[in-house]
Amino acid sequence: MVLAATSGRAEAQDAIIVPEENTPAPEAVRPDGDWTFVLGAGARVGPSYEGSDKFSVTPGPFVAINWRDRVFLDMERGIGVNIVRTDALRLGLSVGFAPGRDEDDEDHLRGLGDIDAAARGHLFGSYSFGMWQVGIDVAKDFGGSEGLQIRPGVSVKMPLSDTWTLSSGISATWADDDYMQTFFGVSPAQSRKSGLEHFDAGSGFKSVDFQIGLRWAFSENWFAMANVGVGVLLGDAADSPITESEVQPSVGLAVGYRF
Repeated sequence: MVLAATSGRAEAQDAIIVPEENTPAPEAVRPDGDWTFVLGAGARVGPSYEGSDKFSVTPGPFVAINWRDRVFLDMERGIGVNIVRTDALRLGLSVGFAPGRDEDDEDHLRGLGDIDAAARGHLFGSYSFGMWQVGIDVAKDFGGSEGLQIRPGVSVKMPLSDTWTLSSGISATWADDDYMQTFFGVSPAQSRKSGLEHFDAGSGFKSVDFQIGLRWAFSENWFAMANVGVGVLLGDAADSPITESEVQPSVGLAVGYRF
């Protein structure tokens, strides 16, 4: 499960805390009933938009709801269903939120116009063996860029004790022409307004991301998490005049309660 919150500003690393698909979140241990809930709050420090060299602090809540390990609601993938669920295999789909971008977020974006937020559909799968998990997420935006992204990844979760768990993961993201041109391209009209050079961004791998997280379950229901991540933009995402830094670091902290 993924616990994340989006600020609408930083598309690449929009999680408040590491609970990303390739670094599993502190999923609530299912009690005797059919429902599980996770509620909490945290803050993330990261690039103010994908490709920025400036940072912003994004505080916010997070929530995750699960019914019989079948239907779920979380802050990144939205509402979804695990169609196939075994001890090792998960296949499912969901519909969530895709953040846009506001040209007023930074002076460097002036003249590029706003990118609308959108609905984002996910088709995802993962396979676990021991402490390891491999997975893939295929995401299609309906609105905004209308783009498609494919993110394969691998992660490992290592219990350090009864209360401490270390997790890490690496993923790569491929994006199609629509996504790349919307977030990294500069049209002739945008070039005239912004002063940035005209740039056509094509499909390809746009980033590689690595994260490491530490979770502390300091009571039966309460937990805390810390996360450090770094992304590296690739290809046309790195070459774009919109991009000020190819390296995209982030850090997050959160506290939550499960019941």
